[in-house]
Amino acid sequence: MNHVFQTNISVKEEDYSESLKKVLQLLTIPDGYVLKTVQSQKQNAEDVWWFRYEKASGENHGPGGEYFSFVIKKSSNKLLGFTWMDKTLAEGELPTKEAAKASAKEFLDKLEPGLFAKLDNLWIDKHDESILVKNGANQENTIISGMKYKCYLKESDSYAWVIVGKNGKVITFEQEIKWVNGRVTEKWLHDS
Repeated sequence: MNHVFQTNISVKEEDYSESLKKVLQLLTIPDGYVLKTVQSQKQNAEDVWWFRYEKASGENHGPGGEYFSFVIKKSSNKLLGFTWMDKTLAEGELPTKEAAKASAKEFLDKLEPGLFAKLDNLWIDKHDESILVKNGANQENTIISGMKYKCYLKESDSYAWVIVGKNGKVITFEQEIKWVNGRVTEKWLHDS
């Protein structure tokens, strides 16, 4: 058996299955991705589930590679964030700021009706992430860019953002992010 494709799940399926079921009503796992890791973690001192999917082919797997990941608050099954890092997202034109705002509103209205209206938009601008992609015998950095719609939620003194990718789809979302002279919330979604 090739251990590259083996799922590394450190908890029992019955422990996280209800949370996963709820979130899969909101998110669609990209084609060709399979569950690789499920962990019980802490985020802002609360219990969360962290899920990571990687390509079933094993291509560009592991830290720094291509993946789809999300974090769920255990107490409420609330989606705290997700990100999709895939080489196909490096191609195409970035959406305009207006289009990014419209996509953010559509996504947030579906996720949590009323959330968009509560958010104070701070700025909308280009945001880059980097992944490692195999090119022949070498791995090279590939930049995944999107338009970031960054906001502040006064009632919880936290930040939220939506990043709309070159494909016009939301590729990253985070909420309940605490910031004190820099980010203090754990970064389970990001290999960095």
